[in-house]
Amino acid sequence: MRKMLFALTALAALALLAPNTIVAQGANNQVGIYTTETPDLADLTASARGDFPAGQFTIYAVVTNPYNVILDQPITNLGGFEFRIEWPAAWFITAVVHPSATNFQTPPDFLCGSNIPVVGGQCTVISVECGTFDTNPEFFYLTPISDPIKQTIKGGIALTDYDDNFSLAQMYTASGDFAQPVFGFHADVVPNEDESWGGVKALFR
Repeated sequence: MRKMLFALTALAALALLAPNTIVAQGANNQVGIYTTETPDLADLTASARGDFPAGQFTIYAVVTNPYNVILDQPITNLGGFEFRIEWPAAWFITAVVHPSATNFQTPPDFLCGSNIPVVGGQCTVISVECGTFDTNPEFFYLTPISDPIKQTIKGGIALTDYDDNFSLAQMYTASGDFAQPVFGFHADVVPNEDESWGGVKALFR
């Protein structure tokens, strides 16, 4: 694990040198929260809304199209991931990381080393078991971990390639913006058509 953390730190500077990319449906190195572990890559918004009855249910943090930007090829086994899940304060939440993962932070912060196979361009990294007493609209967000000193990519989120010495890549939320929700409970997350080069814009608003 020390090897992984060293690789994350050493390659963080490389990731910061990479230009911002536009997040789009099916984009590389994207993470979102969905009602299923196998969201449709051609229409991720379809799984980004949950109309569950009040009670218990499970939603999933899924990385789609993980990509090694150094080797310029898809990642076969995800070696680690890092982000924070912002969930409704009044809910009962239990976040369960993939069986191969170890979280070195405290939920809702996740800085995890792992060896997760990527199947069909996606892999579930966290199952989020939820409990709520009502169906009031609520949103979930993905953001950088709360301690800036421990962020591998300052102000960003990250993933690593298990098969390439845990080489680092910047990851983006499915919303394209930390201030925008990635999942809606009885509420829509709507694609944003106003995208421009040079910055990451919100896909969902």
